[in-house]
Amino acid sequence: MTAQVAERVDDDPLDAIAEPVPCVRCSNGALLTIVGRCPDCISDMGRNFPDEREAWKQELTAAIESREE
Repeated sequence: MTAQVAERVDDDPLDAIAEPVPCVRCSNGALLTIVGRCPDCISDMGRNFPDEREAWKQELTAAIESREE
């Protein structure tokens, strides 16, 4: 899954506040995750862990391609 999207329920207020979800890599809460990783982890992988970043990119590609089917 590339993103976790919450469905709005009819009785939810229109001005509801988003809640963070935990990053699968660092466990910190983030309002935005891409294939489970927060922006800080994606940046860290790009700077310091190229092999881990490459594996994440493959996971991202697979998630995108599976949505197109």
